[in-house]
Amino acid sequence: MESSVNNPLIIRCKNCGGQQHFDIAKQHYICEHCGSTNELDSQKAEFKNWRKIQQQKVREGISQVRTFACPACGAHTLAASDDASAICPFCQNTMIDAEFAGNDLPEIIIPFKITKEEAENKLKAWLAENKGNKAAKVIEDNLNRFTGCYLPYHIVRGAFNGDMAIGLQDGTTTHYPFRAYLSHTAVNASQDWDNLFLDGIEPFDFSETREFDFAFLNHQNAKIQNVVGDALNARVEEETRAELYQSLAKKARTKEMDVLLDDNENESIPALMPVYLVKCENGVAAAVNGQTGKVSIATGKQKNLTRNWWLWPTLATLVVALVSGLWMGEALSGGVIALVFGLVFFAVAHNRHHKEIVQEIITMPEEENRHNDTQTEFFADFGKGPVPTELKFFTPSRIIKLIVGMLVVTLLPLLIAIPIQILRGLPLSDIKIGYGAAWYITPVFMAIVLAGGAAKTMMYGEPLYFEKQPNGTLKRRKLPSQQKFSLKQIFPGLKKAGSSKAKVKLPPGCAIFIILFLLIGSVAAMLS
Repeated sequence: MESSVNNPLIIRCKNCGGQQHFDIAKQHYICEHCGSTNELDSQKAEFKNWRKIQQQKVREGISQVRTFACPACGAHTLAASDDASAICPFCQNTMIDAEFAGNDLPEIIIPFKITKEEAENKLKAWLAENKGNKAAKVIEDNLNRFTGCYLPYHIVRGAFNGDMAIGLQDGTTTHYPFRAYLSHTAVNASQDWDNLFLDGIEPFDFSETREFDFAFLNHQNAKIQNVVGDALNARVEEETRAELYQSLAKKARTKEMDVLLDDNENESIPALMPVYLVKCENGVAAAVNGQTGKVSIATGKQKNLTRNWWLWPTLATLVVALVSGLWMGEALSGGVIALVFGLVFFAVAHNRHHKEIVQEIITMPEEENRHNDTQTEFFADFGKGPVPTELKFFTPSRIIKLIVGMLVVTLLPLLIAIPIQILRGLPLSDIKIGYGAAWYITPVFMAIVLAGGAAKTMMYGEPLYFEKQPNGTLKRRKLPSQQKFSLKQIFPGLKKAGSSKAKVKLPPGCAIFIILFLLIGSVAAMLS
């Protein structure tokens, strides 16, 4: 990626002047050209010193601009004194002079790269392709209000330590340590615009970041941030957690988690970003990235991001019902087996889905990701200190083991009856499979407990660990205190999952007696 010598976000190598990147495993910066390193604390001290000098420059230059306030929408903007516009860039009403409120002044800026005409053509292209969309008609009727303005952001950068926390069915929580590094996460510092809507025009190309100078406002207004203090800190933390959540969810292939962060000293830098905007009624709005031309549309509607998680377990259950019904020749026995496995299928699917309803945002092009440089890595200690590790929960092999285990338990009377029938010298076709219905009901209760959370406890409570090797391969490992996952753990899982809600306590050995009674009775019935 192209960089500039005056880009304050680029970390330069003191040895050769090349760009350094963060090594998340070793927790330091390393030069991509000569291999020289720069410690994290050293870099933070250098950047802190640059910020102190830059803040002083910006404060001294505040006299070069005027502050305006819009009595209609409440927006406050900065504009160069020689060509200050008295027209609000957001609602087109006349603005009045105002006093600067003393909010964080920008320290860095990404300049406009495309003209208003080019940005408007980008938006018109989207409107032409979406003529049937109601939001498109509303935006088209308000194109005369389309304007450009620098919007206030805070750029978050730094190393993070934290835990991915997953709550289990028995009330306990498992914690998986991770490290992360954000090179430049943009956090909207204006309460007048929805975060998700502005996220749609990202990513910005941070290689074109410059030290802020009021000369950039000669032909563009800049909105003054109105999210400050605790509200700003909360938004920065929320956006940081959201970005880490997305990265960790993709890496661990689960959304059943919380992101817990340690006390991390990270940088939050006031910045200005180039955006063309038009705001309409009923939540409809359009934004165009003033650097890349990417379009984001707020339709004013809500969108459910929850996938149809129930579809594949329903189809799988129907297949099991059909196969088992044809094999056993009885609808009842086939239905019971389908119920057992259906509950397992639904338990797995339900524990992996995540309900999420958000404002409907349309972006163009959709294949461009907002965050493509966030680093997250799990770490585990196998006896010689934390090392980069990959975690796996609902793997195909584990799901197959669970299904095979349920199948063995369900067909246990048949598996016992077959060798007995062979020893008796009688044909296997004489076994009355349907007569085992009394036993087939037993695994249903086991499946209900699995669906109630035992499966989640087993999978999330004891993940598979894979240590990342220097050559990029993965080596299966286990923690010193970790037991190897096996089908035998289904039964302690059932006991733990069922004990919290049990109201009737059976005498010792009674449960075993009932199970043996059903098993022996079913085998005898099949062989009669």
